[in-house]
Amino acid sequence: MAKKQSGTNIIFLIGIGSVIILFILLTIIFNILNKIPDNDPSTVGNTAGNLNNGGYFCESGDKVYFSNAYDHGYLYSMNKDQTELKRLYNSDCSNICAGGDYLYFCMETPKGGSGLGFVIKTAGVYRATKNGTKVTCMTSDDSLIMNLVGSTLYYQAGTGTGVGLKKVGIRGDEEESVIQDTFVLNPACAVDGNIYYGGTQEDHYLYAFNTASETATAVWDGDVWNPVYEGGYFYYMDISDDYKICRYSPSNRTVEILTHERADNFNVGYGYVYYIVSVGDMPGLYRVRYDGTGNEQIYSGYVSDVNITSTYTYFRAYNTDYPIYCIPTAGGSAFEFTAARDAASNN
Repeated sequence: MAKKQSGTNIIFLIGIGSVIILFILLTIIFNILNKIPDNDPSTVGNTAGNLNNGGYFCESGDKVYFSNAYDHGYLYSMNKDQTELKRLYNSDCSNICAGGDYLYFCMETPKGGSGLGFVIKTAGVYRATKNGTKVTCMTSDDSLIMNLVGSTLYYQAGTGTGVGLKKVGIRGDEEESVIQDTFVLNPACAVDGNIYYGGTQEDHYLYAFNTASETATAVWDGDVWNPVYEGGYFYYMDISDDYKICRYSPSNRTVEILTHERADNFNVGYGYVYYIVSVGDMPGLYRVRYDGTGNEQIYSGYVSDVNITSTYTYFRAYNTDYPIYCIPTAGGSAFEFTAARDAASNN
């Protein structure tokens, strides 16, 4: 009888061991299948100009991901020609970035909405697949400007002056750490592992923050606001010259003045500098070529949030959520982004 009991115990232990081994194997397989691979170190989530204008549009591959203001700012995708619009997630978003198979974005308290998938508390930085699934909170910190640099998200945490720059890995498993907590370091302009920004304390020089060594060095003693690097130049608003749009060549160490009006904000891409003018007799959205030629007003009135894609440039009237307007980036006349309005009405 004792031998029979002993044999039963052995069989039981073997069974338990098999279950444990199977569980471990399934866990390993699950982790392998769901592992988020590192991005190429040169990956940047969105353009500096877009992020300095809210990051409401982000082009990646053959798609544009955007915040649809006609539908509470919810996350949408579409083709670059404004076809096949699809709602991806039911919460408002900004600072949209793309890297690998994933999107990263900031959420705020939702403006409306209900039903399955609607998030009650959304403030923070989130990750999702490019079809809007597997939405994961990276951090619940409020964020002003965020960018994806390589495999790390850098974001301004909190509000007001003295905002610190924090970071979190794309898998969300690295501990967040404060990079700078003494001044506002804008992470929008990232190039080759460096974040370029204008100083905000003793000077407004152009600085480079090395993300590997986490050290900052002065690059140029200009008066720089919101630098954007494009084609070998840093485009910026010159603080000491009434915020005119200029560009600086680090190779030649020369400065060119591109506009003669005071700019409120600007964006750069695909051969053009778009900039906003709010003072004087002719407020509106203006466009000029990279070298400062061909200056023209393309929309009359007060505007904000100018986001550029390869096909269209998007903007809206100041202090309003919609309508959203767009203009062919390479030239043309502005019109309302009716595809987004129609898509919202169908949801």
